[in-house]
Formats: sequence, C-alpha cells, structure tokens
Amino acid sequence: MEIIKILNDRIDNLLYEHEKLKLEKIALEQQIQELIDENDKLERNNQDMILKIDSTLTLIKAQK
Repeated sequence: MEIIKILNDRIDNLLYEHEKLKLEKIALEQQIQELIDENDKLERNNQDMILKIDSTLTLIKAQK
C-alpha cells in the first residue's frame, strides 16, 4: 500500500510539473510572437527610412 501511495505522489508531482511546463511554453510562445511583431515593425521602419534617404539623394542629384 505504501508503494502505491509513493507512486501516486510521484505521478501527481509529474503531472504538476507537466502543467507548469505547458504554461511556460505558452508564455514563451507569446514572447516570441511579440518579438516577431516588433521585428517586423522595425524592418518596415528601416525600409521606409531607406526609401526616404534614396528619394532625398535622388532629389539632390537632380538639383545639381
């Protein structure tokens, strides 16, 4: 009977750890998505800036 209690306790502990890891995985996936979104935003801003620089350089060349 004692062995069954020990095994049940271990199973309960493993189930608890598994649930904890699942929640941590979800939190990490959300952080990854936020970082991906931020990266996409920064890439768009960089592209806009490059286009503005390019158009400014074209205007300067046209004025000369």
